[in-house]
Amino acid sequence: MLRAEVVHCLPGRLRLRIPEKRGDEAVLRQLASGLATHPQVVSVEVRSATGGLLVVHTLGEAWQAIARHAVDRNLFAVTAPAASVAPPTIAEATVAGFKVINRRIRRATGGVIDFQSAMFLTFVGFAVHQARQGHMLGPVSTLLVNAYGFLKEKGH
Repeated sequence: MLRAEVVHCLPGRLRLRIPEKRGDEAVLRQLASGLATHPQVVSVEVRSATGGLLVVHTLGEAWQAIARHAVDRNLFAVTAPAASVAPPTIAEATVAGFKVINRRIRRATGGVIDFQSAMFLTFVGFAVHQARQGHMLGPVSTLLVNAYGFLKEKGH
């Protein structure tokens, strides 16, 4: 039987990962359809690139009923997260969020622009706007210094 790992769970949301089915969209969709038959499952989203399933449900924190449903339907067995695994710190979660934003910007622009480049352009744009408003000393200089900071981080 397949094994699914609980990546994280929040009230009403359960993220599972089935590493050996990473990239296998057809199998993941079949598993999602099987989970969706649980009466309290609202939706199941497939992430084939990661082998992931995002289950939205109305069970609050009682995701174990969904795990039993998966076993009863011969879909997969669920491995609960180890109690010793600490949730990410706010700093770690923030860094992870910015990495996701960076990947999305790169994908959307075909790799031409990344997060730092987008922030550089944003700060320069704000500086131009402030200069046109006549706010030269404070806002413009601060925005340009911040824009330079993003450019400097990129190694330019």
